[in-house]
Amino acid sequence: MFNQMADARVTFRAGSLLALLAFAVLAVAPLVACSGSGDGDGDSDDGGGATDPVSVSVADIQVRESDGSAVFVLRLSAAAESDVTVDFATLDYTALEDNDFQPQSASATIAAGVLEHNIGVPLVDDAMGEATEQFSLVLTNVGGGIVADAEAVATISDDDPLEAVVTYDAAWGSSGVFAQAATCAVCHRASAVGDTPAVMRYPNADGEDISPARQWRHSMMAHAFDDPYTQAKIQDEITLFADIAGFIEDKCLSCHAPMGRTAAHHSGEGLTDTDCALDDGCYRYDEAVADMESREGVSCTLCHQVRELNLGSAESFSGGYDVAANGDADALTIYGPYQNPHPGGSSAMQTHSGYTPQFGNHVTTSGHCATCHTLYTPTVDVDSGDVTANLFLEQAVYLEWQNSAYAAGQPQEMRCQACHMLDPEPGGYDTRIALTPNGSVNANWPERTPFFTHTMAGGNSYMLRVMKDNRELLGIGTSTSAAEFDTKIAQTRELLQQAASVTLADVSAGSTRLDIDATVANRTGHKLPTSYPSRRVWLHLAVHDGSGAKIFESGAPSATGRLSSDAASLQRDCLLVDKPEGFASDACYESHHDIIDHPSQVQIYESVMHDSNGELSHVLLHAAGYLKDNRIPPQGFTAAAAANIESLTLPVGVEGDADFNSAAAQEGSGTDIVHYRVDTAGAAGPFTVRARLLYQTVRPSFVWAMRSDAGRVNRFKALYERTPPVPEVLAEATLDIP
Repeated sequence: MFNQMADARVTFRAGSLLALLAFAVLAVAPLVACSGSGDGDGDSDDGGGATDPVSVSVADIQVRESDGSAVFVLRLSAAAESDVTVDFATLDYTALEDNDFQPQSASATIAAGVLEHNIGVPLVDDAMGEATEQFSLVLTNVGGGIVADAEAVATISDDDPLEAVVTYDAAWGSSGVFAQAATCAVCHRASAVGDTPAVMRYPNADGEDISPARQWRHSMMAHAFDDPYTQAKIQDEITLFADIAGFIEDKCLSCHAPMGRTAAHHSGEGLTDTDCALDDGCYRYDEAVADMESREGVSCTLCHQVRELNLGSAESFSGGYDVAANGDADALTIYGPYQNPHPGGSSAMQTHSGYTPQFGNHVTTSGHCATCHTLYTPTVDVDSGDVTANLFLEQAVYLEWQNSAYAAGQPQEMRCQACHMLDPEPGGYDTRIALTPNGSVNANWPERTPFFTHTMAGGNSYMLRVMKDNRELLGIGTSTSAAEFDTKIAQTRELLQQAASVTLADVSAGSTRLDIDATVANRTGHKLPTSYPSRRVWLHLAVHDGSGAKIFESGAPSATGRLSSDAASLQRDCLLVDKPEGFASDACYESHHDIIDHPSQVQIYESVMHDSNGELSHVLLHAAGYLKDNRIPPQGFTAAAAANIESLTLPVGVEGDADFNSAAAQEGSGTDIVHYRVDTAGAAGPFTVRARLLYQTVRPSFVWAMRSDAGRVNRFKALYERTPPVPEVLAEATLDIP
């Protein structure tokens, strides 16, 4: 598991009564041998050869942080006739030296007859809740013996409480130009079950509540700030880059706490100059966690106040949306997709909330979403620590969509909202979009179509599960319910199951080998997977013979969502921020495959970041580009268009794969064919091939590469253990081969 060794020395020392007794036994033994045992000739039957050298081993241990120390027991295979020496050193892994244990290197000698020696490693017993963590003791340079087991792992469990978040209060009122979602929900809610005429219930008056007030509440948009992985990752980055910590938090919070951050910059209040590269100051996490407008995530009066200025252009990316401040001529204007927002001259919204509705079709465009779903981050040189001129494309959902068959102006045009804010019955569902404040229906208000449900389902069912399981800890126990999270998880899974397809074909030509082509088709309008680089999709394919025996399997996940290839990506060197000399990045991830002929090979569609030295990195602000990006492009994606839109969206590491994003020699298929070669010698058919396309939002290396010993980092690691990232099934296929 741990692949570095430090040079230290421990010695087992003589002088005990046990050593003297052992010496006496060893001294008598030769005399007994010389006396003979039956024939009286005194000859030895051992051939006169030298005795085997003793071996030294050390076993894994489990301890509690409160135990005070981790005690490793070094054992000899037999009593030695002379001193045995051994070098040892502790080596950190997920448990960090000085933070979780005190590093040790020492020297000692064990004399003849002593079989065991204890090595105690002091533990740091803090009050911080943490995940199960590990470090190792490594043995080298044994004198007077050999090493039987050179490394032992100490697993530390912890029972301290995890860092909790102050409870979110949905009744926070207003802040600057922003108001609580509860204000909007007074009117933009569904009619009571059975009431007629029904408002925002589907398919009838007794149907589901599809109002914005309900559908948004448990979405990832509503919980953009609450997301514990986001909180952990931000804390890890600011620990590494403390001199620009304010700048980092301000940038991240522009999309994860947009109302609080925007209100602070509008007013100049709640900002700090500490570790900040911005002229007017930075909005920090500690301020945001106390500001309920920040805790509400991406809410009604944020999205519906975004002006049309620069949408879809580079100026609007990376949180560059534009919201009018108090004092601006168009302040407190709510933009919506419907003409005539004042039916019959009504000003009900203005009277109730203080906001003025106005037609603004830009809220239905993909450019509106692009403000936060296209993100460039600066690259910090890994050696000098200087911020470079390079920008890293962290996510490019909008740019990927622009280079697809679904982009604006294309025959198959579909905007983001068509999938993520789905009309329950396109072209066939009309409804009023509000009630009066007392809950009655105003028959003079028109029914609207199309209707955009605010389900905002994406791909992150995993984080929804984590939040559901830890509502009180994350401060959302009073504002959410487990049942509604389950509904949102179901909506997310329904969307995921439309994201891709898998088909299988038998192209075998020989009698002792199956040749199977697995075609994966991307059915989305962006890459598969898209967004943050921790996400991955892979093929799990298994072949069974006529007796039902499994003769081949590639890509089977464990019960906790790990792949066999994760053993490589979780090597210590792969997780380190500063890579050792001679580090080989390609030993830390699975390369793209066109042909798979061994079970150890897995086709994983993912992006792998590299730093300014071209070495693998999990640190976002060290990221300078991609070592691998074989995520399947959307249908219609071409290299020529990518060069014009954004060359950084081009695939990386797929060279030589002629059918990647290509069918019948035509680029832009949005597909990939993986060619499996399965040896069937000794097996009898008929054969059954089963394939699953699996999806995971947070792969293990991205969690354990967070090296900061900090509350939110440790909390997410613990939650990751409690609720493991079991993958979602995107698509399945079965093929029977006679």
